[in-house]
Amino acid sequence: MSQNVVVILLSLMLFISNLFGGSPTIMPPQTNDSGQEQAHTISGRVRSAPITLYDAPSRNAAKVGTGPANTSVVLLAEDGDWYKIQLPDGTTGWALKLLISSAGTPGILAKEVYGYFVHSTNLPSLPSLQTNFHNMTGVTPWSFSLDAAGNLLQQMDAGILARTLQFAGEKKLDTLALVSNYDKQTESFSGELAHTLLKNPANRRQAVESIYRTLKDWGFSGVNIDFEHVYPTDREHYSQFLRDLKSRLQPAGLLVTVAIPAKTFDDPKAAWSGAFDYKAIGQTVDRMMIMAYDQHYTGGAPGPIASIEWVEQVLKFAVSQAPREKVVLGVAGYGYSWQNSGSAYSVTYQRAVELAAEGGGVQWDSTHQAPFAYHQGREMWFENAASISHKLDLVNKYGIKGIALWRLGQEDPQVWSVVGTKLSS
Repeated sequence: MSQNVVVILLSLMLFISNLFGGSPTIMPPQTNDSGQEQAHTISGRVRSAPITLYDAPSRNAAKVGTGPANTSVVLLAEDGDWYKIQLPDGTTGWALKLLISSAGTPGILAKEVYGYFVHSTNLPSLPSLQTNFHNMTGVTPWSFSLDAAGNLLQQMDAGILARTLQFAGEKKLDTLALVSNYDKQTESFSGELAHTLLKNPANRRQAVESIYRTLKDWGFSGVNIDFEHVYPTDREHYSQFLRDLKSRLQPAGLLVTVAIPAKTFDDPKAAWSGAFDYKAIGQTVDRMMIMAYDQHYTGGAPGPIASIEWVEQVLKFAVSQAPREKVVLGVAGYGYSWQNSGSAYSVTYQRAVELAAEGGGVQWDSTHQAPFAYHQGREMWFENAASISHKLDLVNKYGIKGIALWRLGQEDPQVWSVVGTKLSS
């Protein structure tokens, strides 16, 4: 093919793409053995799930085809988060980049990526950890809780915890012991337990020493304090507990991290988040895992688990209060299905997709950048690779430290491809 013909073809492709409102970058021509330019043949591959092709780089555009999983494709052009591709049968269309692997996909993480690890027989975290560890920098097992006197209680079977830590050590992952105020008797986080523990200096000292000894005995890299439903009146007690913990753990090279509620402004009297003083916490700890999910929760009205506009507001506030190099964005792997306001149950990504298939399929809210679906008269919102992809853009935009996924085993498997692409150098 002559150079003039190639130029005409590429110009025509650009013109057609611009008709749909985009300004795509056309893949540059290559040179053959005779020194002549020829059509570009950068190859890619559909990842492990089928993809939909559109006639423009938008989910609102007309669908023109489907690409089966693991199919080799040719990359023709790119526009933002989209590739224009050609399937082996000649079909061309636009597909989301996060669903396509290419030769240019980077593989060295530039951000920290933590996965929360919970052992359960019906939804284990281990398979996800074993499959996706290469796109992680740390794992946080649901390990221990504290009683009101500051004694550490086992929350995970010792054998399972030992094997998890051994695997993480072999893969050179940081290990953070999750320590909570979870009460097994009530099967919930206990504000009263936290109050009795935090208000008493002797109980706090016992808790600090118990945590220190346990981290050393088990060989953890550090701790992740996950206290929830803490009374607003215990705000200073909680901050002091973290300062005491930091003073004990830092000389031993152990990390002090926290999982704390998301908020967009500071109200010290707020029942859910008032106890958490972002400025004081940010001055003390090594990492703040901000739980930016449950914007809409089981006891409230239906809506996105974490809309993109809300997550951005959370991050704006967080980096205004604490060093951004300490801020870690908590992301969810799950969803909720509501019969009506106040009556929802949780669903994994896989279950959400199955239920959506029984109804009208998965739909997309372009304002909230989140998937939703209807099934059997219920409204369901959840997280998938596409919704999390937009949150990873915010991680890069605000220059924060990384992400923490709650929890391994619930998530869309494609999330890890997105992490490997968007959080790598």
